[in-house]
Amino acid sequence: MNQSKIIGLAGTAGAGKDTAAELLCTLFNMQNLSTGDALRAITRYLYRLDSMHNPIRDQLFEVATYIRSEIDAAALVKLCILQAQALQLNRTIISGLRSVGEAEAVRQAGGIIVGIDADAHIRYDRMFARARDAESQKTLDEFLAQDEIENRGVSDSGPGRGIRSIIDGADVLITNNDDLNNLRLELKNKVAPLL
Repeated sequence: MNQSKIIGLAGTAGAGKDTAAELLCTLFNMQNLSTGDALRAITRYLYRLDSMHNPIRDQLFEVATYIRSEIDAAALVKLCILQAQALQLNRTIISGLRSVGEAEAVRQAGGIIVGIDADAHIRYDRMFARARDAESQKTLDEFLAQDEIENRGVSDSGPGRGIRSIIDGADVLITNNDDLNNLRLELKNKVAPLL
């Protein structure tokens, strides 16, 4: 993707990835291509779900794990990179990175990695409040158990390492424990110098 800029955005569940992606789009005139959107579309297809149905986190995790471990660790990100090329987008955010292999694919395409995190209790409260799907019905202990699995990834080494490894190696780290204004300011101050 010559003469384009890509930001790969990775974050823990409920850390504010979607909000950060929206802010980055506004601040830096970018377009968001979500691996989560691609994964939800594939999961709906596999489970024969209605197009308006939001797959539950367990279904998404099962499909994503299969794609990343059996097909290609960076398949979803590579689809987003292909979409950016097909649409001739010059400035894109690829949000929802879940494995080191995906982060490496962004870097190979000339991009940078932004990691976003927040305190686990804050993230749980956000997920509960947004009531997007059945996830909002999980207890804190159930949320933390699922969170641990997702953050670790499908392997302890190599491209299958998960969200925590991406965040640890990110070019920019954002801690989103505060309000929207603080998030906007932190994104603006930390990302602008890298674009």
